[in-house]
Amino acid sequence: MFLIIDQGTTSTKAMLFDLNGNKLDSCQKSFQQIFPNNGWVEHNPQEIIKTVIDCCNEIISNNLDKKICSISITNQRETVIVWDKITGKPIYNAIVWQDRRTEEFCKKLKEKDYEDLIREKTGLLLDPYFSSTKFSWIIENIEGVKEGIANDRIHAGTIDTWIVWNLTKGKVFATDVTNAARTNLFNINNLSWDDELLNLFGIKKSILANVFDCDAYYGNSEALIQSIPIHGVIGDQQSAAIGQKAYNFGDIKSTYGTGCFVLMNTGKNFVLSKNNLLSTIAYKIGGKTHYALEGSIFMAGAIIDWLKNSLQLIDNYKELENILNNTNNNPGIVLVPAFTGLGAPHWSPNARASISGLTRDSNRNEIILSSIQSISLQSLDLISALENDTSHLFNSSIKTLKVDGGVTENEWFLQNLSDICNLNIIKSYEQEATALGAASLSALGSGEINDLSEFNKTSKENSIFFPKIKNNLREKIINNWDNAVKKTLEIRID
Repeated sequence: MFLIIDQGTTSTKAMLFDLNGNKLDSCQKSFQQIFPNNGWVEHNPQEIIKTVIDCCNEIISNNLDKKICSISITNQRETVIVWDKITGKPIYNAIVWQDRRTEEFCKKLKEKDYEDLIREKTGLLLDPYFSSTKFSWIIENIEGVKEGIANDRIHAGTIDTWIVWNLTKGKVFATDVTNAARTNLFNINNLSWDDELLNLFGIKKSILANVFDCDAYYGNSEALIQSIPIHGVIGDQQSAAIGQKAYNFGDIKSTYGTGCFVLMNTGKNFVLSKNNLLSTIAYKIGGKTHYALEGSIFMAGAIIDWLKNSLQLIDNYKELENILNNTNNNPGIVLVPAFTGLGAPHWSPNARASISGLTRDSNRNEIILSSIQSISLQSLDLISALENDTSHLFNSSIKTLKVDGGVTENEWFLQNLSDICNLNIIKSYEQEATALGAASLSALGSGEINDLSEFNKTSKENSIFFPKIKNNLREKIINNWDNAVKKTLEIRID
């Protein structure tokens, strides 16, 4: 059995899997979202680790008759924590990947023409999304941090590092290559912390964790009611790709949670995007590195929460499904959900959301439909960018897209995604694809299997959705979307 920690943006899950990929038990605990200022998003690090320990202990207690071979961790990426390694206490709240407080810092670095240097070394863009400027902000703005660094008291890391350090009671200070690759401090060409980038962001290498392979041994979980070896750490989107069995050259998956993350396995090829996608590490297993291209959009499932909680246009997800199934598509109404800026391929942090094409006859249901359809249209932008970036590697265009995540429970959305992107959509039978990928690593790292393909051999049949929309309607929807995005990019809050 394999105990998986899936530490996400709004909750922590712990799950127990067997070698066939069957989920035997699960526990989920939410934690507080903290919004101190406009564009700021934080978490309480102590609350996060409490949810991790509580979830794990509940799974262990429920399954005392089963042998748990190992633990694996998958986590929200880019989110950072800085703590005192002597006391174990956080210096400040975790600054979440969604946080936009360092926009001005990024702008100044762009004006000094540092973005090309950063892209060549890290495959990433200069954006508040990534970890480096978050670390810099804490160092520059929180009292006592600089002194703590000078006195060798400070640890800084992404969520995985915080979890490993706490589970091992401070004995292991480590991250994996996929999380390191999202910091804007890690050179993905030579797989090391980059001195030039560290100097640029004012960060000392001494405060950063050791970087391990994804399937490495990360110590034992001494903070739980059982001591269990930790075999495997990986960022959530890379883990979902493994869970979707996208570990072959050219495979593509898209995960629809709070945001949307499309990832293409490019094998041994480090492809530097010409369309504002991210070049990153898919995984490093057995000493061998696989690369990926990734596109991220900030608003996917978060749009549903906006409709439900902020606008109060829907009461529950069943109502949403009914509305979508009984509302005609009005291609003139377009919502561009740039509530926290636009992600790939636009990367405009200062853009703000817009809705266009409204008439006196426009109604609530049409606005709801256009909101959900915006997830499909943003996905199309990502898929188009992927095709442009990889046309020299593949002889044919993209035909299929493997999907997972909470939003994919909505069948109207899956059909709309197929229609808008003109792709066959393969929905994973297992909506916990992220955890399933981590379970694969856990099995591999603990020696229960010798290759990823040996895990979950008896997977259940997936659902497939095929395009049905008329071409003229599809073209009209896409043209209106493109025009709306252009106008939205002109609406900026500087």
